[in-house]
Amino acid sequence: MHKVLVPKYSGAHRFACLALYRALLRQCRPSTADTPWLGEIKPLVRQNFRKYKSLQSPSQTVNALKAGYEALDLLSSSHTNQRDAHRITTLISQSRSQKDKYAAMQRNVRPVAPPAKSLSPKKARKERSIRFQEETSQRHPNATSILNRPQPLGDKKRNVPVLVNARGLPFLRYKKPQPRNVSSVIRTKLDRRWNWIERRDRLKIELLFAQDEEEWDRMTETTEPSTWSEHPTNAIADVNAKIGHFDMHAKELADNMWKIVLAEKALAEEEASQKQPNQ
Repeated sequence: MHKVLVPKYSGAHRFACLALYRALLRQCRPSTADTPWLGEIKPLVRQNFRKYKSLQSPSQTVNALKAGYEALDLLSSSHTNQRDAHRITTLISQSRSQKDKYAAMQRNVRPVAPPAKSLSPKKARKERSIRFQEETSQRHPNATSILNRPQPLGDKKRNVPVLVNARGLPFLRYKKPQPRNVSSVIRTKLDRRWNWIERRDRLKIELLFAQDEEEWDRMTETTEPSTWSEHPTNAIADVNAKIGHFDMHAKELADNMWKIVLAEKALAEEEASQKQPNQ
């Protein structure tokens, strides 16, 4: 079997195509004022060469080259032959009309939307959860403090909240899922407390080095204006005060929230007893 030669990988073929391409572009240069259509030929030449540059079939390649040489002869004779010039203008107008017709057809064709696929219960719950998290990412502008409870609800059924302990930080949960802004506030406060604890651990290590420095000064009978352990000790005391204030505030908040839970529960029982006789 003979070896199959792909035309685009042949140097002779590429040279012939490039020579034809340059010759056609040279013929598209406007020579007189009577040939304004030459400016429209150049985009068509470039478009067709880009369209057929990946041809691999020998028969199709031969037909494309034959059409290119016929176009070159037609352009060459159009400068002196009015019949060939008229033929070129006719071909340009036909190409333009076909292009406009195809564009109009494409505008009229409306893509048919695929039928909506019903979500599974698991995916539906996930979509609702994502939508809820997006809606509750910011605090509502008319939201009041959680400590301004209980509030009158009218004819609505009262929902008794649950006091939840999130790693030492209390909050009231009225319903699930939890709003995103509440989770963000809890995470921010707990991260701040944990940063204080890590800072205290680092200061305790620095305090050990400071005590070693003081022991060295004692052995060498060196006097300093202040002790080495003074600043780490003060910093540790400051961090402990911040942690203690945070924990004390959390304890007071938990006590106030527990009072709200008891008041909400009492009001829920009272409202339920008032509605029962009417039913």
